[in-house]
Amino acid sequence: MELTATREGSCLVVEVGAAEVDHTVSDDFKDMVLERFAGSSAANLLLDLGQVAFMDSKAIGAMVSIRKAVANHGGRFAICSLHPHVAKVIRVVTLGTIFDVFPDKAAALTSLAV
Repeated sequence: MELTATREGSCLVVEVGAAEVDHTVSDDFKDMVLERFAGSSAANLLLDLGQVAFMDSKAIGAMVSIRKAVANHGGRFAICSLHPHVAKVIRVVTLGTIFDVFPDKAAALTSLAV
């Protein structure tokens, strides 16, 4: 799975470069994101899901685990640039109540600025 991580202020932005995040890659996805976050010394984590058109329940579970790990370090976790199908899954399972969801990276970074 291709991930691109860049530091923007107090936030690590991880862009997911895959069309699908499903049960076949979700454990690697979680581990790779958390490894980059741990090595960044950033306070907050933003996942840019602009290229992801499909996520299954295992991938959503991985994001919940990522959120918990970031919160345990005192940081905020957010997602942005959701494909309509991914946004629907997030909405249907009411994860918008635990994830900070933003329409794009700029809006997310404005909110996450510390």
